[in-house]
Amino acid sequence: MPVAITGFAQALARCLDFEGVDPSEIEDILATANESLGMMYAEPCVEPPILSSGTKFNHLLFVQSGRIVPWTYPPSELDAPFLIGVHEFLAQSERWIGSYSVAEEAVVVTIPVEAMNLIVEGIPSVRDRMHQLVMRRLARFYWTSLATSGAPPSRVAAALVSRLALEADDYGKDKIINIKQKDLGRLTTMSRSAVAAGIASLVESKTINLGDDLPIRFSGVVQVPDVDLLKYHAFAEVRARATHTK
Repeated sequence: MPVAITGFAQALARCLDFEGVDPSEIEDILATANESLGMMYAEPCVEPPILSSGTKFNHLLFVQSGRIVPWTYPPSELDAPFLIGVHEFLAQSERWIGSYSVAEEAVVVTIPVEAMNLIVEGIPSVRDRMHQLVMRRLARFYWTSLATSGAPPSRVAAALVSRLALEADDYGKDKIINIKQKDLGRLTTMSRSAVAAGIASLVESKTINLGDDLPIRFSGVVQVPDVDLLKYHAFAEVRARATHTK
């Protein structure tokens, strides 16, 4: 289905990768592209995936509405508006690295690599922003990798740092993290009781606070007095392994 450039440019400008970009700039550049944008409606489906690892990478996918799920563990969800393929684009990859399925009816627009090249050449800030967001996501996955092994306190601590890393805010003091207990369970691959034990241990060591009064129930708001102390606990298992191998 053909895509109207004007309406698409306005939608794309809402994407984090295009933060602060005037839609008219995108319109002018896309009007010069040789390859056209494409639009499709995707029904929820696990298999076949909407994108498959190893297939030819010749376009990026802009999720205009709906929800796409990458095949990663711990699982995550990409809600609209979201641009898929930035990692491959920046790396000049010839093949898709990951696979993605449609979790909720979605409207997606395919953007030819040639068209995206024209955009980043005409608006250099877009490439800079893409790099920034990719590095944030890589930082988040680094900390998430630490959240899937070890004792509950270190796993919860690493999961909390992963949220700060996604915002490039994993340093300093007096941070606030909004996160549900079920999301901590998903990130740490632990049971609800194990997550609760990890939270309790971090509260007891004054690594995190859950409010002015000691609450009986986790409310979803975590106060971090010192990120370095939180990272200290997140690295507990790494330090133990490093010491053991000396």
